[in-house]
Formats: sequence, C-alpha cells, structure tokens
Amino acid sequence: MGGTVNMTPGSHPMVTIDLGSVNTRAQFFDVVEGRYRFIAAGEALTTAGAPAFDVNRGVQDALAQLQEITGRPLLSTRGQLLAADAEANAGAHALTATFSAGPALRVVTVGLLDAVSLRSVNNLVDSFHCEIVESFSLSDRRRPENIVDAISQTLPDLIVIAGGTDRGASRSVVRLANYLALALKLLPASARPPVLFVGNETLHSEMDALLAPLTSLYKSANIRPSLDEENLGPAEAALTQLLFEIQARKLNGLAALNQLAETRLMPSAQAFGRTVRFLSTVIDAPKGMLGVDLGAASTTVAAAFSGQLEVRNFAHIGMGSGLKGMLAETQLQQITRWLAHDVPDEFVLDYLYNKPLHPQTLPATPHELDIELAAARQALRLAIGKSLPMFPSDAIYPLSGTVPWFDRILAAGSTLAQHPRPEQSLLAILDAVQPVGIVTIILDQNNVASSLGAAAAIDPLLAVQVLESNAFMNLGTVIVPVGAARSGSTVLRVQMVREGQKDAVVEISEGGILTLPLAPGKAADIYVQPLQNMNIGLGPGRGGWIRRVVGGAFGLIFDTRGRPVQMPMSFNKRQEQLRAWEAALTGAA
Repeated sequence: MGGTVNMTPGSHPMVTIDLGSVNTRAQFFDVVEGRYRFIAAGEALTTAGAPAFDVNRGVQDALAQLQEITGRPLLSTRGQLLAADAEANAGAHALTATFSAGPALRVVTVGLLDAVSLRSVNNLVDSFHCEIVESFSLSDRRRPENIVDAISQTLPDLIVIAGGTDRGASRSVVRLANYLALALKLLPASARPPVLFVGNETLHSEMDALLAPLTSLYKSANIRPSLDEENLGPAEAALTQLLFEIQARKLNGLAALNQLAETRLMPSAQAFGRTVRFLSTVIDAPKGMLGVDLGAASTTVAAAFSGQLEVRNFAHIGMGSGLKGMLAETQLQQITRWLAHDVPDEFVLDYLYNKPLHPQTLPATPHELDIELAAARQALRLAIGKSLPMFPSDAIYPLSGTVPWFDRILAAGSTLAQHPRPEQSLLAILDAVQPVGIVTIILDQNNVASSLGAAAAIDPLLAVQVLESNAFMNLGTVIVPVGAARSGSTVLRVQMVREGQKDAVVEISEGGILTLPLAPGKAADIYVQPLQNMNIGLGPGRGGWIRRVVGGAFGLIFDTRGRPVQMPMSFNKRQEQLRAWEAALTGAA
C-alpha cells in the first residue's frame, strides 16, 4: 500500500493509565490548535495491596481526579470509558494502559550454549520486570539431580528454554527439556510454572509431547535461528502476553483493566523502550539515544541506535522497594559521597531502610531530599554499569568504562521528575550517567514516556506530536570533553553565534561546570575548539561548528569534571564542590 500520512489529527482524545508499584496515573491527551498535546493527569496510590487488594480502585481514583482537573466526564456510572463526544466535552476515543505493579516474576532460563542461546534468553528475560532465579546450559557442571532440585526449589513463575538453531541441535535440547520435565513432576500440579519454548522450531512437536502434559506450554519463533542471528521480537511478544497473564493472577483487577483498555496492557519497561526507539530515529545516526527510568521497584535502561533497541529492567534497583536490592550491592560511602549536607550515617541508613516500608512517603526536609538524590545517583550508576554490555559492539566509546556517545538522554521517574529544584535533578543525571561528548538532557517532567509508547500502538501521530511538544523539559545541551588535561588548565575555547551576532570567545577550564545563557527554544551556532587533545566527539583535539543548538532550562552546559567524576575525600571539600556545581547551574536558570 502506498500514500502519504495525514499529519493533521482528528478529534481523538485519549486516556492512558500508568499502573506503577506505588502510584497510578491517569493521563489525558487531546488536540489543541491542530496538534495533539498532553492536557492533564490525575494520580492516586496504587491499590494492589491492603486494604483494597484491587488495582482498579486506584485506577478509578486517578480517573476521578483527572475528571475533576479537566472538568470532562470520562467514565460512565458503571465504570466504563465514555465514547468521545465533542459537543458534550466528554469521554475519550480510546484508553491504553501500562503496568509495572506487582512483584518481579521469578524465572528459570535454559539454553544450549552459554554464549549463544542462554545469553539470548537471558537478554530476553532481563528486558522485562523479571528476576532470573536459576539458569543452566549444557556446560553446567552440576549433577542432573542437582539441576532438577535447583529448578524445583526456586518455585519459579515461569521457565524459558532456548537452544538449537533451526534444523540444528535437537538431542541436546531435548535433554535439557527432560530436566525441566523431571523438575515439574516434583512440584504439585497447582505450583507448576508455564514454559515458554523459543528454541529450534523443528522440536515443537517433541516439546508438546514432553512438557504439555505437565504444564501450560507456549512456543514462539527461535530467538537464535542461526549462530550469528538473534531474533527476539516474536519471543518478546509472547513473553509480554505471558507476563500479563501471570500478573493478572497475582493482581486483582488487572484483567478488568485490560478489558477497559483498547489494546492489551503493556509492561512499562517495553513501552518506555518504544518511546526511546522512536526518538532514536530522528537524531544523529552514529550516536544513539539513551533512556533511564528510575522507578520505585525497578529501574529501566533503554538504548537505541538507528531504531535498534535494547532494554534492561533491573527488578531490584529502585527508589521504593527497589532500595533493598540497591543497598545489598552498595557501600554506604557510594551514596553519602553525593550529600551536600552533613548528615550522620545513622540517619542516612535509617531513612533508606525505612523508605521501602513506606515507598509512598515524600522527603519532607532538605536533608531527606539530599539523601533521595544521592541514592538516585547510586541506583542509576548501578543500572548503567550493568547495562554497558548491552550497548552494540560498534557503538563508539571515547574511554573505557564510560557510556558511548549519545545524542540525547531521556530521564524519567518521580524522584527526578518531581524534584522541586530541577537543577539538582540535572546534576544527579550528569553525576549518575556521566555522559560524554555533546548530548541533550531531556526530563520526563509529566511522567508520560511509557504512556506514549503504549499509545503509539493505537495512534502513532499522537505519540509523535506529543513528543515534539513541551510535555518533556529540555534541561539543556551538555558538552563534555574527555581526555587527560592538567588540573585547572583551559580545555575549551567556545564562541556562540545567535541571530547573526557573535558573542565573545569564552575559555573554559578543566574541573568544573560552567553554563552559557541560551533561552529555552532559542537556537544558536556554537564553535568549540578543544585544547590539550581533548575530545568532544569530533576526534581528539578536533573542533568545529555545532549547528542549531537549542537552548534548554539551564542554557548551554559545559561539564569539564573528567570521567569518571572524582570526588574529594574530605567532606568539607566535597560539600564545597557539590554546592559550586549546583550554583553553576542555578546561575543559568
């Protein structure tokens, strides 16, 4: 089929629901002056647990708040979505929903070879809100009975097995499946997890004979049709469906919400990844797009290069219940080094250990705000560090251990988006991700990134136009030179040209943060000349024009602190440095 896309939307208002582990949000989108816009949001506590034990209570509360804010009736007296009625200013064209509520699914992964099918199946599972509790392959040195016992004792919610290229290995895959069959027989019928087979497609009938009599068996296309090809798409769709079905048995009301929605509920991590993938298609091709979503229970890292997406969801790294997992991998000093206030270690630990018990509580004092952002830095540092292996092999890394060059970074999550001082959120993002080169930092201030990924399945134009609107906050373009330079020496010479007028040349020294004013939405051409062989992404020592840099909330930002950012050992010096960096950003606001 051919033709052109109509870029003028009709009147198709949409409601999206984001069912989080702590909060449930109802968001409304409609056409304003010929283009889709984010209009408003209602928010309520998620009611998966006591006393309601029904997620729909929270959904109804969020929708009720949204109706009150907009003055637009959205639900019937029976709780059904009202059809859009422009004359009555009521209803919506469609409703979509994403969810991250519920415990991480416990998954056993099985593959033929560690570096091939097992790696692929782990990549698949790691992109969802799941915890891999056991893995094994042909190279596992445990005795067969020990493998069988390990599977049965973990009490998994799901087993995913891969192995064998199409028309490739068969006997070895069947041998692995036999271990699963034995483990399933050890479990009561009611406790047997479903199995998803994503291996050699010629073995489907043998899997049916071996596993289907014992449990629910699902099959999808081979994730490794050949040794050098990975095909995760069909398996992702199958796992999305399974994830919903399993969580619907755990979360009362989830199935009812699914009936209210236009399409099947989408896991939030996958929806967030969709948004990142779209943004990657409209940026500088050699560089990628990075998204980080710091949630209460988990953290999602999504990276896309020319539309090719990789997603990792870290089920026990977050700012609510996920703090427990983060603290298990963290030394206290890795958090307290980011504190700008003198807070006793005992107070920090008390706050961090109590937050998972009451994840809905908000920081009430400057010290608590400071602790939250310090913990957010460490949570993101952990997630980014664990994500480095997923970035493509041809991505360009200026230094070992850094992230590759990115064109944009999208940051989401309430800790960052709803902080009362966005300059502190920006500093936390820079400290945690430690980007390199020339990168624009975008904040999902309205918590709509995941919702737009789900909405795109129904109305791609809505997602496109809202992404192009002011629903997101452009915090600014950051220029980060990397290399070895003498402390305090000049590393960049910069000249800005706006509306044909040249500004004075500015020399920028190593070791700090400096901003140049550039109003939000205003464009300028920037000439940057690195000194001392520093690299801003054009090659060591190479400078040039950066055309049409668009200003953000904090202008144009230069981060010359080096990579990795080094913090002084002395608390007084650390405090002085943190406050100086924050002041540098505030001065441009």
